[in-house]
Amino acid sequence: MKKLIIIVCLLAGIATGFAQKAKFGHVDYAAIMKEMPGIDTAQTRLADFQQELEETGQAMVNEFKEKEAKYTQLATSGASAAILKVREDEITKLYARLQEFVANSEAELQAKQVELLKPFQSKLLDAIKVVAEKGTYTYVFDISTLAFYADSDDLTSAVRTQLGIK
Repeated sequence: MKKLIIIVCLLAGIATGFAQKAKFGHVDYAAIMKEMPGIDTAQTRLADFQQELEETGQAMVNEFKEKEAKYTQLATSGASAAILKVREDEITKLYARLQEFVANSEAELQAKQVELLKPFQSKLLDAIKVVAEKGTYTYVFDISTLAFYADSDDLTSAVRTQLGIK
């Protein structure tokens, strides 16, 4: 019986010690990212790249519509089947190129986003790690994924300071 009481006391002491050691913090990741020096330049470059892709895509769509209109005009004017077949093949190939362009554009845009924003994300994560280690935090969460965080310290200003953001 005495051994059982000692074991229960030890387990309670360990559980209490663990509960006291666990420290929780949270940051507003998105707000800090918006404030980081240079992020606006990266976002502008990303928007410019996206605009270029959209313009190229729109030019392809316009070409497709133009060829389709010419085909319709030929078909209503009684053009030969051979001429119509050639025009149909052109339209089909152009449509396939358009679909391929759309798929590739999405992948290129994502790759460009990673290329431009990864350095900022890495810098922010490093700053969060430094602040968490200084404050001996066990966990640091982003507030966008939390519904409730009453027993958690807000580390957003400390991370801003670590990054040199005022």
